[in-house]
Amino acid sequence: MNDEKRKKLYSWLSITFALAFVASLAWGVYEYQLLKEYRVATENQYKRAFNDLVTSLNEVETSMSKAKVANSPALKALYMGETWKGCDSAVGNLGQLPADEVGLSYVDTTINQVGDFSKTMTRKVASAEVMTAKEMAIFEDMHNRIIDVNRAAQQLSQQVYSENLAWIDKPEGLLEKMGFGGKNQTVQTAAQGEESGAEDKAKQEDQQKPSSSVRSGLNQLSETLQKHPPFDYEGEMDKHYVEKPLGLPKGEIDEKKAISVAKDFLEKIGYKEATPELSGLSQGPMGGFIFKYNDIILEVTKQGGVVSIYRDKREINERKLGLEETVGKAKDILKKLGWSSMVITTTQDLGETFQIDAVHFESGFKIYPDKLRLIIATDNGQLVGLDSTPYYAFHHDRNLNTVLSLEEAKAKLDKNLQVKESSLAVIAKIGTQEANCYEFIGIGYGEEYLVYINAIDGSEEKISRVIQTPRGKLLQ
Repeated sequence: MNDEKRKKLYSWLSITFALAFVASLAWGVYEYQLLKEYRVATENQYKRAFNDLVTSLNEVETSMSKAKVANSPALKALYMGETWKGCDSAVGNLGQLPADEVGLSYVDTTINQVGDFSKTMTRKVASAEVMTAKEMAIFEDMHNRIIDVNRAAQQLSQQVYSENLAWIDKPEGLLEKMGFGGKNQTVQTAAQGEESGAEDKAKQEDQQKPSSSVRSGLNQLSETLQKHPPFDYEGEMDKHYVEKPLGLPKGEIDEKKAISVAKDFLEKIGYKEATPELSGLSQGPMGGFIFKYNDIILEVTKQGGVVSIYRDKREINERKLGLEETVGKAKDILKKLGWSSMVITTTQDLGETFQIDAVHFESGFKIYPDKLRLIIATDNGQLVGLDSTPYYAFHHDRNLNTVLSLEEAKAKLDKNLQVKESSLAVIAKIGTQEANCYEFIGIGYGEEYLVYINAIDGSEEKISRVIQTPRGKLLQ
């Protein structure tokens, strides 16, 4: 090859490499800008949700304070109603924050239980009944805990704006992972045996330190609430806390069996040869073994040996699946996990995931208390979340009978309700009470409603209004 040809070749190669470099640089800048825009959008979403959470908690605390001193039934019912509506709003905002679901369970549960009890008392007061001394004491206890929750949220809010508090803690660096340069942190689970007094003191001192992030602050609050005894009351919500789960299989398992259950579960949902490791224990009727595997946390109950909680916190990629495809994936997952008796009732589009609720179906009845909640990723249809605690808490043999015919129950409806669909359903009432009902979906006065007529005595048990939102249908 002569010098002239060699020069031309080098020139073309130089131009090609230069163009490739410029193109890759431009692509990198483009990707950086996209990531920056995504972070800004996510930051704004977190701020909006957190601001709404703080506002809702403050309003709940104020309404509870007014409800305690209100003497007239009208005002007491008004403030009780404002309390449970504010709790519903707070729970919704809490779910949008970047927090560990397991760590925040006690914050979420406390707010839910306050709202649930307030709703029950609203109906009681509106029916011209008087709250008992025990009910007033329960409400006072709940108010005190909401004061603590509200105070913690207000302090976090001040830190967010005055100290530019991060939403999550920075990942550990290499030195910290090797045990150098980082502070020792104690991960507290619901039950890990008795600890020494020195360890307890260290934990108390650690909880009094300023929060390093919004997530850590909420987790500290959750640990504080965890130490309180559960509220002793009858309510309508499907709670994680029951005196005795009705649906757990008999017998207890050991750690070895729990590991086997966790491995089998992970294999069925796509994680072959997974090696989950025990990270802690949990207390309570549904308590058991907590396992971790990569970004996964799952809990296996000690009684019965079933998976009650599962959460995969992996990064979810670009959305590829719509509602219909995701529901199909959810049905396949239910079959693989042995939930062949479940039917899907509601779906909610959360962007990166779909939240899908399924209930037990038996003898023509949709049994709403026996519920599963699945979270399905929209990038590949993988299961990234499961909560089966309501199912195992309330599932039992029932007398699934009716006295009224469908037409007799339909005659109990308002004449302006145009029925589109009807079915049989079991719905939860106060405490462990349930009702066999006819479920009617219809249009009345330009809006969609769900009306439940008792299939035994014909009474109107419950009415829900259906609201169309960008995420799906919302029941009010």
